[in-house]
Amino acid sequence: MLLLGGCSGKNITNPLAGLGQLKLDRSLPIVKDLKTVNSMTEIAIEWKPEIRRGIAGYRIFRSENGGKFRLVKILPDRYSAHFTDTNIRPNSTYVYKVSLFTTDGRVSLTNTTQPVSTKGQVQPPVLVDVISDLPNRIKLLWRVHPNPIVKAYIIERREVGKKQWRKVAILRNRLTVEYIDTGIVPGRDYEYRVRAKTYDGIVSPASQPKIGHAKPLPRPIVRINATDNMPKQIQITWIDPNKEERVIDHYNIYSSAFKDGLYTRLASTKDTKYIDRINKDGAVRFYQVTAVDQDNLESPKGVVVAKGKTMGNGAGPVINSAVIRNNAIVLTWLPPKEPVASYTIVKKFWDGWRLRKLKIVDFKSSHVPVRFIDRKIKPNTKYTYYVFGVNDLGIPTEPSQAVSVEVKELP
Repeated sequence: MLLLGGCSGKNITNPLAGLGQLKLDRSLPIVKDLKTVNSMTEIAIEWKPEIRRGIAGYRIFRSENGGKFRLVKILPDRYSAHFTDTNIRPNSTYVYKVSLFTTDGRVSLTNTTQPVSTKGQVQPPVLVDVISDLPNRIKLLWRVHPNPIVKAYIIERREVGKKQWRKVAILRNRLTVEYIDTGIVPGRDYEYRVRAKTYDGIVSPASQPKIGHAKPLPRPIVRINATDNMPKQIQITWIDPNKEERVIDHYNIYSSAFKDGLYTRLASTKDTKYIDRINKDGAVRFYQVTAVDQDNLESPKGVVVAKGKTMGNGAGPVINSAVIRNNAIVLTWLPPKEPVASYTIVKKFWDGWRLRKLKIVDFKSSHVPVRFIDRKIKPNTKYTYYVFGVNDLGIPTEPSQAVSVEVKELP
């Protein structure tokens, strides 16, 4: 019986290895009972050892596919009876010769094995299907490899149009027939192929490649509008280009105080409009909107940015006169261009060591220019005034310019 095991590997350096140092002695016994066994990448040789005194070891020669014999191994031990040749190729035919040599430099005639052929390569797996249009994934199916020496499958992928294949997974079970690839970009096309790997490390040729792709993302929202004339709020509306293609579950609204700033998610809604309540006049916001389908795939963000603004503080009144008359300060101003319902007058002055600021609110007048008389004044005091209008929605205008009047003496 041929026993697998024993010596293998590269040549061992030996002082008797050189052909010029060995002398053929036809009287020496020939190595007997040569036997071989083979696989795709290994051939094992076994013989009956000569253990008489003076035998030093064995030399092994190999011929590949009818070529010249070359020394491939020296075994410097007369008890050796086995050699495994691992430096061979599948689908090839080999013949081996074995001779023994002595401690005094003699060598026997060789004995020759019968030609032995290594087995062919493992057939590639049969890739049955590549399933596309799944959310963020592509599914591969193949048949169980019929050869029981297969222990694993190697999955390779490349983007369509690219040259280089990349190994993406190793599945270490011959009965496994499925792989789901999640490391892909939605909407791109990928090629897949599968290889089989045996227990002794042989990798088969690749299967025929097949193409697949993940479910594309929803189309981007490109028609977004935001208002600029609503008090303390902005309404965002948009048109969804996806409604005829897929079911959209909801929309995400992102906002930023700057066009090129960081956008954070403001809200989600199932409607195609949203009101951003800011509670601030003249506030500016920038908006992006995305569509999210039932598989939680979100359309690209940042394709279109819409600018919105709450109703702002329009231009304020223009003070054209501030004088002392009849023990009072008389202010007159021109009303702003936009209609206002009332005015607020702000009055500032020093009262001892304290700066006081007073507001006279809801002051109304239909005269043009508008006139305001302040009788609550004291001598040796400087008064500063500015005015802003308030419309019927309660939104103030920008303040007027400030004017100062210094009261020195009063009669």
